[in-house]
Amino acid sequence: MAPTLSVTDIRGLGFDWPKYALVEEYCVIQEGEVDLAATIEKLQSSRAYYKKQLNQAFNFKMQTGADYSDFTDRFDDYARMERELGEAIAYLQRIAAAPEP
Repeated sequence: MAPTLSVTDIRGLGFDWPKYALVEEYCVIQEGEVDLAATIEKLQSSRAYYKKQLNQAFNFKMQTGADYSDFTDRFDDYARMERELGEAIAYLQRIAAAPEP
């Protein structure tokens, strides 16, 4: 994996940039280039947080039988963010694995 790529290089590989709003939000720029590894790491860290929140909500539901809406109004947001972060991570991993021209 190339440690950093310019936006022009990424587009030259045939990828849309940034494609996902989360990629732009979490993007790590070093010396004017995208640090793919650091960006993926930040996305994975956030995804782990949301996954943990989902697991805790699921465990609470299983223990109490409560409906998710009884204890959190954020469950849908957690699920959406976990999914969107996963999509962004997979996209950046495809960019990182693309052969350089």
